[in-house]
Amino acid sequence: MQTRFIKDFAIALIFIVLIVLGVKLFMEQRTVKVVPDKSIYTKESVSDSLMNKIKTIENSIQDRKMFAFSVTRDPLRQGNIIKDKVDREKEFQQMVLNTFRLATTAIDENGNKIAYLEYQGRTYEGRIGQSIEGRKILDIGQRKITYSYNGSTYNLDLAARPVMPKDKDSNDISNYNY
Repeated sequence: MQTRFIKDFAIALIFIVLIVLGVKLFMEQRTVKVVPDKSIYTKESVSDSLMNKIKTIENSIQDRKMFAFSVTRDPLRQGNIIKDKVDREKEFQQMVLNTFRLATTAIDENGNKIAYLEYQGRTYEGRIGQSIEGRKILDIGQRKITYSYNGSTYNLDLAARPVMPKDKDSNDISNYNY
């Protein structure tokens, strides 16, 4: 018999909870209808045209964040009139790379003369009559070679690889004439 009373008590509790929730929902509904159509902040709101401009700017910013630059040179260094140390070093390295230089001469075990030449970062081995980068070797001496290039004849003496000249210190007062 007691289980019957517990069952009736549980049903009564559920019914009471549903009535309380219904009343609360009704009260919330009434307070939502009380909010006016025009708020006191209407004058401070953003117009549609201004909102569109803001969205356009935000999209532009997002596009710029995703942009991949394809510039190979530093844009601040393009068209430099005054060369700094980095520019002078690059210029010197390019000059050394493009110099046709006699590194050494030698004689092999058969008595043939050989010239070792550096050009464009490579070392070439050449003998009399051979062409290296369009230059035909005519004669190989002990410390020089003779070659022809574009119809002209040139002599090339043995030379060490050039050394980068030292920069003058801008703080050194001996650089200034008084």
